[in-house]
Amino acid sequence: MAEYVAAGDKLPDNFVLMRHDVDVSAKNALKIARIEEEFGICSTYYFRTTKKTFVPEIIQDIEKMGHEIGYHYETLSKTNGDYEKAIKLFENEVHKFRKICNLKTISMHGAVLSKYDSRDLWKYYDFRDFGLIGEAYLSVAKNLNYFTDTGRGWNSKNNLRDFIPGKTEHAFVETTDNLIELIESSQISNFYITLHPNRWKSTVFDWSLWWLQELALNSGKRVLIAVRR
Repeated sequence: MAEYVAAGDKLPDNFVLMRHDVDVSAKNALKIARIEEEFGICSTYYFRTTKKTFVPEIIQDIEKMGHEIGYHYETLSKTNGDYEKAIKLFENEVHKFRKICNLKTISMHGAVLSKYDSRDLWKYYDFRDFGLIGEAYLSVAKNLNYFTDTGRGWNSKNNLRDFIPGKTEHAFVETTDNLIELIESSQISNFYITLHPNRWKSTVFDWSLWWLQELALNSGKRVLIAVRR
């Protein structure tokens, strides 16, 4: 993400911008980071500050592989909409990251049960004041083709906040095979892909357990979407 932001209008004709939102387990992120390293892929890994996610040793290991480390912030949700407390918490957590890694960009964590969108913090403050150069949703061009695995599908309807504000999608896929086919077809020149390491499993048992959890979660999301409308 930092490389994309820094490039400005000097981007290559064809590129893939890939990020991983590490919501649940740093260990899962480490496994994927190692696979990407084997294939020469560099991604951005956004870590929350929860206990199982903010693991300094793993974060540093991933950064040493050549991946970017970012901060997956949710301070407005944590403070129940109190903007002054949220920005102070944000500053403290930025410092927490800078003690262990090089931090340049951030990405909002869409806390499902919270009615607050932490991106709203930047209506009153500027993340650049903290030495940051970009925000994963707010610092990208509207012409990017955005694909996210949120909601157990690509650009699923079970998606509350994982989208680029003001952007209307022009490319759609349903399955991972569809996404691979679209990439191989060369029909579009850029891809912005967001992945959540906890959603990708290596055994049938783990996948089945995750599928049941996602089924319950998506049912709850549909209720929230209906209520908020």
